[in-house]
Formats: sequence, structure tokens, C-alpha cells
Amino acid sequence: MMKKLFIFTCACLLITSCNSNKKNDSTAATPIETTDMHNAENSLDYDGTYTGTFPAADCPGINMTLTIKKDKTFELVSEYIDRQDATFKEYGTYSIEGNIITLMNGEDKQYYKVGENILTALDQDKQAITGELADHYILHKK
Repeated sequence: MMKKLFIFTCACLLITSCNSNKKNDSTAATPIETTDMHNAENSLDYDGTYTGTFPAADCPGINMTLTIKKDKTFELVSEYIDRQDATFKEYGTYSIEGNIITLMNGEDKQYYKVGENILTALDQDKQAITGELADHYILHKK
């Protein structure tokens, strides 16, 4: 009888120790917080040529061609429709912060929101242009 009690006690201890011996070490998988590092600079293929026609007060519109180059430079050609000798070229550098691209030509700055194959012109406060012509301030990638 003593032998059966000893075996029963050992079996109980063995079962108990197996159940309580679950891995409790610090190498077990623990959730890791990650920060989403996606932005226009590393997620979108923003370089290339974009075109569109912006509204104008004194002519039917301005044909815009903006070329964003990988070397952090740009070329912007503005052609006023139905006006002779009204094509202007601007050159400069740009920077990207978040999803906003800033074109810099000397002291002048222009802002665009980068989207999937589009650039949307922003005002000088980096805010979306509003009003009934807002949809006309978008350049589409060629």
C-alpha cells in the first residue's frame, strides 16, 4: 500500500510539474510595437513627369508640366493657353516631408500633396485648395 501511495504521489507531482513548467522565459514571443515608416519618399514612386491644366483668371488655363527628378531637382513649365510668348520655365530643388513635396526656386516655394500617380497643388499654408475649381489643381503622372 505504501508503494502505491508513493507511486501515486510521484505521478501527481510529475503531472503538476509538467503543467506548471510551461515556458516562462523572456525569449518567448512578445508583441513588439512598430511605427509605420511609410511616407511619400519611401513608399511612392513620386519622381517622373506630371501634367495638368490649372485655372487662370486672364486666359482659358495654364498647361503645367512638372518633372520631378531623382536627384532632388525639378523643372516646371507653365504655358498660358491662347497667349503668345507666355511659356515660363522654373528650375529648382525639392524636399519631401511626409506626403508633401516642397518645390524651391530661390525664395519661392510651392507645395504639392503626393498621391498615387498624382500631385495635388496646395496653398502657401500647405492646405488643400478649396472651392469649385479645387479639382483643377491636380497634376497626373504620365
